[in-house]
Amino acid sequence: MAIALALEFAGGTQEQYDRVMDKLGMKGTENWPQGIILHLAGPTEKGWEVVDVWESRQDFDRFLAERLGRAVLEAGLPAPTPKEFTVYNSMGLRSPAGAGRR
Repeated sequence: MAIALALEFAGGTQEQYDRVMDKLGMKGTENWPQGIILHLAGPTEKGWEVVDVWESRQDFDRFLAERLGRAVLEAGLPAPTPKEFTVYNSMGLRSPAGAGRR
């Protein structure tokens, strides 16, 4: 069953996020982890937020252990505050203006 994870990085910045993505080698659709369905990221009042949809929690946990955890530490991002829920419903995604320009 698909899950959604919202990861809030208090005090996190776009520059730190970009460093994580560079360390992971994730550009465009290259080198994405197994099981990821959707990835969104952007600034908030508190710092930086990432919202992912995964095929399973196990897929995310594997990615966190094998790749993401180290990249987050090396970029100097604080540990995130996660929120998780089971995806009950989803609708199509249209790219917002300015999105996907990485």
